[in-house]
Amino acid sequence: MRQTFFYIPPELLGFPVFGVGLALALLISGVLIAVVWRFSKTKKFDEDIVSYLGLLVVGGAVLVFVAPNVLKSQGFPIRGFGCFLLVAILAALGLVLRLVKRQGMNTDTVFSLCLWSVVSGLAGARLFYVTEYWRDIFVFDSVGNLLLGKTFFNVLNIADGGIVVYGSILGGTAGAVLFMRLNRLPILPTLDIMAPALMLGIAIGRIGCLMNGCCFGGVCDSPWAITFPAGSPAHAHQVANGETFYYGFKFEDRESAVVVREVQPGSNVEQSGLRPGMILKGVSGMVDNRPQGWLVNSAMGAFEVIHTLHDADPQGNLRFDMYIDPDGKTEKSFFVGPTPSVVLPVHPTQIYSSIGAACICGILLFLGRLAFFRQRGGLVFVAFLFLYSTGRFYIETIRTDEGSFLGTGLTVSQNVCILVFLAAAGLGVAVLCVFRPSED
Repeated sequence: MRQTFFYIPPELLGFPVFGVGLALALLISGVLIAVVWRFSKTKKFDEDIVSYLGLLVVGGAVLVFVAPNVLKSQGFPIRGFGCFLLVAILAALGLVLRLVKRQGMNTDTVFSLCLWSVVSGLAGARLFYVTEYWRDIFVFDSVGNLLLGKTFFNVLNIADGGIVVYGSILGGTAGAVLFMRLNRLPILPTLDIMAPALMLGIAIGRIGCLMNGCCFGGVCDSPWAITFPAGSPAHAHQVANGETFYYGFKFEDRESAVVVREVQPGSNVEQSGLRPGMILKGVSGMVDNRPQGWLVNSAMGAFEVIHTLHDADPQGNLRFDMYIDPDGKTEKSFFVGPTPSVVLPVHPTQIYSSIGAACICGILLFLGRLAFFRQRGGLVFVAFLFLYSTGRFYIETIRTDEGSFLGTGLTVSQNVCILVFLAAAGLGVAVLCVFRPSED
């Protein structure tokens, strides 16, 4: 896990890089060059130019409204997730263009198709994430009013991750089909070309998930298990579910209260007199040499507060305000020094997903060379839907970062897997029984 590779300085030669600055000027210049070049070739305002302008709007909004709020003291963080996402997009584009040349299609048109697919795929991936985790995205004030500015920032802020692969597949496919209809491209054969490239992109993109620490698996003791650092999403999940000790505690959620379920033997917590069954009210510590404290009402909230205070003052004591009786009437404060974190090893589901996607990519490339599949446009895409939905359904049984959706006992992605599998079955029947095979 390496969430940040390096930082871009906030200023260059005395000029701001982000906001209304050099990065925006560079983006505008690049888009204008692309628009002029395209117009000089077509002599019309076509879909490609619309795509370039759409990229300018989205990219400009991110640079002006999101980037300045992401800046750290060191500068703008270049995330491992974002770097691998960029490599994934470029690799997928390269594979598509190579397959297109083999099919004798117009590379300029397909390049524009890929641009549409990337933009719509990223939009779909983010929309899927925002819909699934809206409670973490939407910000309200103390009386329940939506704070539009902060919410808008959270919606656009993908610098720290926050996209869902299924959203990218659905959004990218929808954008691609729309482009193909507007440009009268053969839809099913073109989807056959794009399917292996999409899997190559997913294979590379999942390594970005590993860098970010998201999409993690459940606790295991396999020889190939990986251990993320303290404070990682996997560690936070383990603490919130009472699977491991953090700062000497194991917490448990009970009716909007955080109960100490277990105290780590020999820890500073045990030596301070804290005992299981006590209820955590709040945690205080020093931040920038000033006392700060927060009330907590969940195990995840307790983790976030302790982690924030410990990062601000790693060697300092924290004050835990506790209710020492079950009725919450008697309150007592305990000052506790730091205790080393215990992080449990987990399944490397990101690597599983990456290897699986690479294998599916190879299978689809092989199928695309067979005459039976070449003569029936859409079958490679159907195979992609079958293989990916099946593999993703299994991976979701190992991942622990998502809970049950609407009481189904399955995650959101597993429910989508079932729908995609059924859609693939219907499309497969249509391709085999309705559409006439083309001549090879």
